[in-house]
Amino acid sequence: MFNKVLKHIFDSVEGIKLLAIFDKDGFIVDKVDNSERNADELTAEFSSVLRYIDKVTTSLVTSDMNRMMLECETEMFYLYKLNADYYIVAVLDIYALIGKLKFAIQLFEHQLRQELDIE
Repeated sequence: MFNKVLKHIFDSVEGIKLLAIFDKDGFIVDKVDNSERNADELTAEFSSVLRYIDKVTTSLVTSDMNRMMLECETEMFYLYKLNADYYIVAVLDIYALIGKLKFAIQLFEHQLRQELDIE
């Protein structure tokens, strides 16, 4: 089921190169990939960054990080927190419509939460 939902999101937003669900330890639950990027390495690195971001936002902002976007020269990285244990990461072309991705993820978030049994 994950793959079907991820594939639908992937196909609905032009410019996505990678879309994956991963756990807080960086292990991929499922992914749709159309890039040369190593998804396992990417999610492992993001999981370590998330630990620090959660500490900073909880300590200084007094709330949790829910979404994060990094814009680089040729790509964007979008991180979406499903809960304390699961995240969605997307790698997009710099010209992709990030708003369309946000909408698509929110549209299917309920189905993903059901599959992860985190309702």
